[in-house]
Amino acid sequence: MSQKIKNMYSKRIAAPITVFLVIIALLLITTPTFRSAQNALQIMLSASIYVVLAMGISFVLICGCSDLSAGSVVGLAGCMTCIAMRDWQFSLVGALLVGLATGALCGFFNGLMVTKMHLMPFIATLGTQWIYRGTVKLVADGATVSLRTFVDKETIDAFYFIGSGRIFEIPTPVFIWAALAAVLWFVLKKTVFGRYIYAVGSNAEAARMSGINISKITFGCYIITDMMAAIAGILLAGRLVSMQVNAGEGYEFEGIFATVIGGTSLAGGEGSILGALIGAFIVAILRNGLNLNGINAFWQQVILGIIIILTIWFDTYKSRRSREI
Repeated sequence: MSQKIKNMYSKRIAAPITVFLVIIALLLITTPTFRSAQNALQIMLSASIYVVLAMGISFVLICGCSDLSAGSVVGLAGCMTCIAMRDWQFSLVGALLVGLATGALCGFFNGLMVTKMHLMPFIATLGTQWIYRGTVKLVADGATVSLRTFVDKETIDAFYFIGSGRIFEIPTPVFIWAALAAVLWFVLKKTVFGRYIYAVGSNAEAARMSGINISKITFGCYIITDMMAAIAGILLAGRLVSMQVNAGEGYEFEGIFATVIGGTSLAGGEGSILGALIGAFIVAILRNGLNLNGINAFWQQVILGIIIILTIWFDTYKSRRSREI
């Protein structure tokens, strides 16, 4: 890695870290309840969904694509996991594999439309967002898929442990996303596949001229993104021991927001797992701070929407300036 790339990486990480620290400092000063250890554990738990989702979305964004269906995949994978246990009498391991396979299949379908049907990623995944959400409602018959009274207590307890258990007082999902972060960081930074992702996102035509199979790289990114969305759905279902048909709605926008505020460029070619992780915690801490200060849920949407617009505008502005230079 050249010194120029290292400097660029440092600059993109420095900004989200600064924002992260400023938000924490403000909440520590203004909100006494934010300082409790219990609240810190709650933030770690609630951030888990955003962290897993944001790390996955990083792959398609760095590749120069987008995925607006990720939130629907969260709901579909979580729902299929619960249905596998409740209706098909699968073991917990079997049900988890069903959830992961659901995410992989969604990613394959998204990749197929982008690479083989040559649809714009925005249009393709906007369509599958509706397809996957409609599928959730069809398979669940429009009702919440609850495991209680239908599945044995041992299986329910094990599933709940995955989504909301504690190991040494630290939420189980924290260990899960930490392990995933290590694996995904290695893939992006230490493998040929990871280097190709950055190359395709930076300049797809140059990457093609260099002999990189762009379709294969794009396929891989979509499968990873939607498998991570599936894991987020499994964690959410485990936390609730059920899955609502509207679960995950809007999560794709919070995932994109987390990755962009964490330093990933919407233009492609730039981003990191660490940045996605920091961005996801910024989202979780913002939500936590707004709740603790009694901000109306509707106003929270307005505030986060404004922040998303400003963040994306700033990213677009930086990309335009870098091209001019």
